[in-house]
Amino acid sequence: MFFKIAFLITLLLSSLSARSLEEIHDSDEIIIAIYENFPPYSYMEDGVAKGIDIELGKLLAKSLNVKPKWYWTGSDENLEDDLRNVIWKGHLIHKTKADVMLRVPFDYKFIRQRDKSTGELSNELVVMKAPYHAESWVIATDKEKIPEVNSLAQFQFNTIGVELDTLPDAHFTYSFQGKLKANVRHYVSILDASNALKDKKINAVSGLKSQLEYFLDYKNNQDKYHMSKKIDYVKSKWDIGIAVSHEFRALGYELEGFIEEYYKKGLLKEIFEKYNVSYEKPIVLQEN
Repeated sequence: MFFKIAFLITLLLSSLSARSLEEIHDSDEIIIAIYENFPPYSYMEDGVAKGIDIELGKLLAKSLNVKPKWYWTGSDENLEDDLRNVIWKGHLIHKTKADVMLRVPFDYKFIRQRDKSTGELSNELVVMKAPYHAESWVIATDKEKIPEVNSLAQFQFNTIGVELDTLPDAHFTYSFQGKLKANVRHYVSILDASNALKDKKINAVSGLKSQLEYFLDYKNNQDKYHMSKKIDYVKSKWDIGIAVSHEFRALGYELEGFIEEYYKKGLLKEIFEKYNVSYEKPIVLQEN
């Protein structure tokens, strides 16, 4: 049964392969990679694709005058693996690739990263462009228990939930000589951690700002929760953008132009607000 399913998936995805701008127009569709089960960015609800990146993908397809075709992908061990599997090499099993990937951390240091043994660029096969939002790690607290986060030392006496294998998990578990570890509660997903906070089983949650705003309906519950940005992670704030194959830079420039237009017209802000997530101007644009 497994091999039959794998074969069917291969057949269904066999037509997916990164292409030039001209080939995309000829095919009347653009293959857009988004992360599966990642609300509020991309997820399925009653058989319908929803989320911030789904809305953005539809806008991009409309601007190109083609239809969007979703390439759902899971998270691998790191960003390099995700980009290899989705953009420049293809999936290990079905070898398929997307034309563009959304919600990619936009980092110049990552782009310029070189292999220590050869000195060559490690990520030269991928082009990152068009940052469209500034994401960050934050702490959301139950206002009755923690009205404001003045110091992380507060979590020596207050419980805090984190999603397993995330930066907040590592930070709260191992920082401060492990003094906070006893009060760290681990959850399979940030949804589970958010629900625990809503049920008052814990006093705080640390995770992505966009996800906590979405799961806690923070916009309508600011009387219940406090959102703090006072986190001294190595990198607590970064831009997210798009990625295309280095072979198809023209596609990247075209999409970058559209996204810049959406930003100027306020369309990006409208999309984020639709999901009760506050839109934040990309860091790159803040510096200009």
